[in-house]
Amino acid sequence: MRICTVVCISLSLLCMACNSQAGHKHVKVSEEELDLGLSKPFDIMFVADTHISLCDERDEAVKDKADLRYGAFISPDGLHADEIYAEEMNLVKEKAPDLLILGGDIVDSAMYASIDFATEKTRDTGVDYIYGMGNHDFEYGDEYYSDKAYSDYLPRLETVSATKDGYQLKEYDELVVLVVDDDNNQVTEGALNALKDLSRQDKPVILCTHVPIEPDPEYSNDLIESSIRMWGAYDDGRSRVLLGDHACIPNDVTREFIELVKSPDGPVKLVMSGHIHFYNKSNLTDNLVQITTGAGFEGDIISLHIK
Repeated sequence: MRICTVVCISLSLLCMACNSQAGHKHVKVSEEELDLGLSKPFDIMFVADTHISLCDERDEAVKDKADLRYGAFISPDGLHADEIYAEEMNLVKEKAPDLLILGGDIVDSAMYASIDFATEKTRDTGVDYIYGMGNHDFEYGDEYYSDKAYSDYLPRLETVSATKDGYQLKEYDELVVLVVDDDNNQVTEGALNALKDLSRQDKPVILCTHVPIEPDPEYSNDLIESSIRMWGAYDDGRSRVLLGDHACIPNDVTREFIELVKSPDGPVKLVMSGHIHFYNKSNLTDNLVQITTGAGFEGDIISLHIK
């Protein structure tokens, strides 16, 4: 059992005990709670980085790579990514949250067998969901954020994802959920404009970015150091797996996006992310927390209760 760190903030965001679910012994759930003063509770389950790598004759050209990747993503209990994803979706079906967020790298490559499997298991939950893009979902062979990746392989995910212009959002009576695609360690202008539009209304926003945002220096906690220990650093010491000046340096669009996310007058009340394959919870600013989920292929999933 993992004990989650409690971060003291003004929004009364609490981390409950992490636990395995009866009947889903390979799934580890981090229970989180956020107090927004809603008139009716709202529940979200969040999964990222399952890296499903199934391949059939339709993608014979990348089968050798797919086989290697299939063997690379195995849970501590010995389950492959597709097996653990099936368990996670069974749990989602059982818990029936208001929304399931799939926060990127659900499939490891845009292979038809992987996409078909993810589509079937996700839809079988009967739960409303958003499937966002990580840095792996529509890569294919050597095509990684290339024009061909966008033109030929991203459209394959239309069976499971409605992403457009680098983001998706769902608006509810008392809150909005915004899921932003990773754009090679940046965000798109479409995502920035969506957040600008949301800042002009008065509903709180739950934001999901695949790549975690670097905290303000006084709240760095161990996120930067832990990410460097796990994933290494650039030659100048910057983290390779976060968004920020001490990590993957933002371009102008991404910098404006991050500034709006961190603005004390902005609409974002919680950031959820993945990518780094370990759990972390820390303040980005005085009154904004970011929760990063552990790897889905290891059975990690977040259950967020908003009240």
